[in-house]
Amino acid sequence: MFEEYGKELLMLGGTIAGFVAALLSVMEKLLDFRHRMDSKKESRNEKRDSYSTERAQADASSIDFFSTKPLRGSSYLLLYETGVIVAAGVLLNYIGLTLSLHLESILFLDMTGTALVAILLGPWWGAIVALLSNSVVNWLLFPQTGADVVIFPWSLVNMAGALFWGTLARQASFQKYVRTSKSSGIAHTWFLLRFGVLGAIVMSIPGTLVQAALHERSIFALNPEVAQSLSVRIEHWEAAVQVYLESAVGIQWSESISWYAVNWLQNCVRYIPDKTMSVAIALVVLKYGYPLFERELIHGGPDGERPRDERILPLVLGLLYAPSYATLISQDGYTGMLYWPLWSMPWLFITLGYFKIRYTGPTDDAQHEARLQRAERYAKALKPVGKEPSYEFCRRLTFATLIASLLFALCLPVLLMDFYRVTFKFFCVVYGFLLVVHLSRVAIAQNISAARADG
Repeated sequence: MFEEYGKELLMLGGTIAGFVAALLSVMEKLLDFRHRMDSKKESRNEKRDSYSTERAQADASSIDFFSTKPLRGSSYLLLYETGVIVAAGVLLNYIGLTLSLHLESILFLDMTGTALVAILLGPWWGAIVALLSNSVVNWLLFPQTGADVVIFPWSLVNMAGALFWGTLARQASFQKYVRTSKSSGIAHTWFLLRFGVLGAIVMSIPGTLVQAALHERSIFALNPEVAQSLSVRIEHWEAAVQVYLESAVGIQWSESISWYAVNWLQNCVRYIPDKTMSVAIALVVLKYGYPLFERELIHGGPDGERPRDERILPLVLGLLYAPSYATLISQDGYTGMLYWPLWSMPWLFITLGYFKIRYTGPTDDAQHEARLQRAERYAKALKPVGKEPSYEFCRRLTFATLIASLLFALCLPVLLMDFYRVTFKFFCVVYGFLLVVHLSRVAIAQNISAARADG
């Protein structure tokens, strides 16, 4: 009952937020249009002095190439770097999970976006996207009751994968691998082994612990006869491991260890194709979709220095994990001495990560200067592309879609009883469409800019 009330409350809040966001977006477009018209009138009636000209040239490098509004440093990066990557990560996670469910695939692909964000922005942003995808998006769209009990525990697996992938992506060997345009088959195989196979082995550890908390066993989607034969063989393996351990640790511990060992091995087998394909797809999206992000965030731009993590990121992750932790720690089946250390484990990484970044990370002034320079390089590369007619077409299409969605949303309360649930899903579809359009625009702009720079 409490879970349904919480989900309904979040849907109501999401509906209001979507309506307000659409209204504000339309007002922003109208004000921007009025501002541009006034600027044209002023340019015809008044002569600009030399100071205004120099100032406009100084700010030109940091002008937003889509809305032509001056944004500098963190604001620019929040909209057109971090915001784009995080949105792409959440969308890829959702699309991968939806496709796997509808196609009844043995692959989940619900961590493809997590891998993309972890590789580009680092482990903490990857963990934030993993938590947003698992404990917010999946929970809101899960149709059955008890979604929090079923979904929230798996956030540990997703966060573990983000931390693992983000840490590997910071190594010089990965930078060298991505930079080489003609990597050999051995280099690609080594990448898949480290990020896919080794990642599956690491993520199967929290996955096995979560299965124990949910009282589940690993199940292979196999032919019934093959599954039955394999099940019998697994039971023999578990019994053999138990007999081997009884003399060393006792009956009770031997049963637990044998169960965990066998299920961990099964999870490794299940996770290897899923995590390998997820990280491979993420790298393809990165290489073909966002070459400027690759240049700045992986290769470190002209200075060759990758952006460093900010100490606020572990705190944001902790803030997002707190509701899930409160739900898990309050469940009757998940409490007690057996499982509370499992749910509390992320707090250990969050605490250690915060103090590590605080005492070994760069200063605030250095971070600010690096963000400012990166934003200026983005704007300088993308502003000419933003003046193309195709981008003006997409901008007007987005504006028309926002107006249409706002008009439809105004009619929904009159036509429907449970309007806020339908309106929430309506805004999910509309804003999902606009998000795809925006991500596509950014990807095309980056590819055109990179092609012109190479030419």
